[in-house]
Amino acid sequence: MKTSNGFILYIQEILTGAKSLAVGLWITLKRLFSPIVTVQYPRKKLTMTPNFRGHIEAIRFDDTKTHHCVACGLCARICPSHVIKVQGEKTKAGDKKIGRHYVIDFSKCSHCGLCVDVCPEQTLKFSREYELVYYSRWDTVIDLMQRLEERP
Repeated sequence: MKTSNGFILYIQEILTGAKSLAVGLWITLKRLFSPIVTVQYPRKKLTMTPNFRGHIEAIRFDDTKTHHCVACGLCARICPSHVIKVQGEKTKAGDKKIGRHYVIDFSKCSHCGLCVDVCPEQTLKFSREYELVYYSRWDTVIDLMQRLEERP
């Protein structure tokens, strides 16, 4: 009786493996004859959907020709990855604080968007750029205010 149970289990394992192999081959054959969806990047570029969320960037407003960041620090406090550092300064005692440095480490940023949502001045947005590539980890630490000033 023991030998027949072992033999039955052995046959069941072989049949289960054969079924798994047949399912895998069927999926492979189906994909073999379906249309190609791979794009030959960089020769051909994808058009990004309107819902695409790239890296975070500061917005330049037309009225002031600069950002409206007041260095309140809400974005740094809400960031789950703790990658945002904001520094601001006042020009004189009674003025509003103005954000001078907005440093973010994109190598650790999860692009969750909480910083964009919480900004009271709406000075942050997601960019449409999807080719943000660097050769060094240290190049991913970017000052958004400095980058905004460098762009035309």
